[in-house]
Amino acid sequence: MPETEADALKNGQTARDLALGVLDEAETCTLATAAPDGTPEAATVRFVANDQYTISINTATTYRKYENLTANPRVAVVVDGDQENIQLEGTARELEGPAVTGVHERYAAKYGQSDYLTNEHSTCFEIDPDWARLLYDGGFPPDYVMLVGDGRTEVH
Repeated sequence: MPETEADALKNGQTARDLALGVLDEAETCTLATAAPDGTPEAATVRFVANDQYTISINTATTYRKYENLTANPRVAVVVDGDQENIQLEGTARELEGPAVTGVHERYAAKYGQSDYLTNEHSTCFEIDPDWARLLYDGGFPPDYVMLVGDGRTEVH
């Protein structure tokens, strides 16, 4: 019996390839943070990702997201692809030293060199996902594959 597309996606490898393609091709993601008073805030940011679905962002210490990330490192991220999207939640941590250089190199490879990466207010955060899922159709409820985590989180 031939595998359906959904079956193929659920076997892991195809979903992983599809998810990594979304992360590689998407120019921006939506980063949701909480202000120190609990007010939710969202920002569209450029990003780079690795094959463990870890998202790295560059920001400025003068931006509100910096204050939010340092006060409460819990975040949510959505990366929209042409047909699929990735949702994840995790913890952000500010990078230092060689880790920053690595993110800058990956940013430059994806977006081109920018003074934004090296100005005096520039800093980088890495977001390690607690859970991540690939939504691969527009139905309701959407079909999805868990990339990180156990899948006990309801799709909403």
